[in-house]
Amino acid sequence: MFWIGYTTRYREGSRQFARAAATLRERLARAHPGSEIRLEALERKADFVASMARVEAAGAQIDELHFLGHSGMYGIMFGSRSWPEQFSPHEWRALHIPFAKGARAYFHACRTARWFAPFFARTFGVKTYGHHGYTTVSTEPERFVFEGFGRRQRDIYLVSVPGRKTHGLAGSLRKYVLRPRAIPMLAFSPEPAANTGYDAVAELYDRAFADICVRRDEWNWLSERISALTLELGHPPRVLDLGCGNGALLLELEGRIARGIGLDSSRKMLDCARRRARHSTKLAFQSIDGPCLPFADGTFDVVVSFLSFRYLDWDPMLAEIRRVLAPRGRLLVIDMVEQPLRLRDAPQFARSAAHQLLSRVVQRRFARDLRALTSHPDWEAMRQHNPIRAAHEYRFYFESRFPSRKLQTLNVGRHARVVAFDSGALLPGLVSPLSYP
Repeated sequence: MFWIGYTTRYREGSRQFARAAATLRERLARAHPGSEIRLEALERKADFVASMARVEAAGAQIDELHFLGHSGMYGIMFGSRSWPEQFSPHEWRALHIPFAKGARAYFHACRTARWFAPFFARTFGVKTYGHHGYTTVSTEPERFVFEGFGRRQRDIYLVSVPGRKTHGLAGSLRKYVLRPRAIPMLAFSPEPAANTGYDAVAELYDRAFADICVRRDEWNWLSERISALTLELGHPPRVLDLGCGNGALLLELEGRIARGIGLDSSRKMLDCARRRARHSTKLAFQSIDGPCLPFADGTFDVVVSFLSFRYLDWDPMLAEIRRVLAPRGRLLVIDMVEQPLRLRDAPQFARSAAHQLLSRVVQRRFARDLRALTSHPDWEAMRQHNPIRAAHEYRFYFESRFPSRKLQTLNVGRHARVVAFDSGALLPGLVSPLSYP
């Protein structure tokens, strides 16, 4: 069986996915006469799950799985901007897809080769293909050819070529004038991954970020909100730090909180944290594996995720965060995201660049330790398996789950920036029912 699925609403251009999927179906039908080809429109995660269940109930197996649509850094996207959905890594591992022996999976979507395709290959044991760059619609499969503005119903394909999102306006001009050849999809075999976490760089990281205040913009934003929350509560807050790393954040907050617990999946990072906090009576550090928080309901006044939310299973973990927060508690998130520099970012970019240059002069030891960390081969290997998400993924997600709140930008670089989100005072419980699980 050849299974083809496409999303229908998530972002602009979605109406073209149905046409591209139909084109793919015709090509597969010509290449494999007599084979069953199933075409499915998917709006929600639950639609994908239901489709897999129907395939299995029919006693069929999938030889090739094709998905056409939009994708975030950590996988394919469903829903719409007003309520995006995405399978978390935990949810993918819990799914059953009835693959045949020797099956293959193709994800015709932006950036699927950067993290998701290798992960999918390892998780389901099938050779998996994805695009490293962004995709676009073309009337030719081997090179970009613009469809035009008419209503002609021609065959269309999703291909990857350099364009505006990778090379700005110059890239867009070259795309339409030179009609470049399509970049082939990358293939990934289901081989076990090496150590892809922070264990290999824990000591270097601990040395560079012994003082969390070197991240001035991030620390100032968080510190102000902890102070405001203390005034609001009338007592020091109980803090849960998700992705606590070497514990530097909780150590800096120790004198201003009632209790702090840090969670991390890196054993060596936790060793650093426990060593630093060995004399503390307020702080504790625990290992976490999966989207389950080992605490009773209402245990914390604030949950903090400092440069680590990208690694979490978003929807399952958000449900747990809401559960362990006391009434009127809040979620504070700071993270780095991918977004090219825009003209309107110029003033903030100039300020960020000036501060970075000054910090290299004033904080020479930090600059030296940071270079040692970021130039180490183990750091680069870790980054390849833990990429940062795009800014719009955070914006669509948080602003849909918390409609009255906005994502803030703290500082701006040429290709990335640091953003922050304050959920405001929350009541326990789920934000809204999801389509799956």
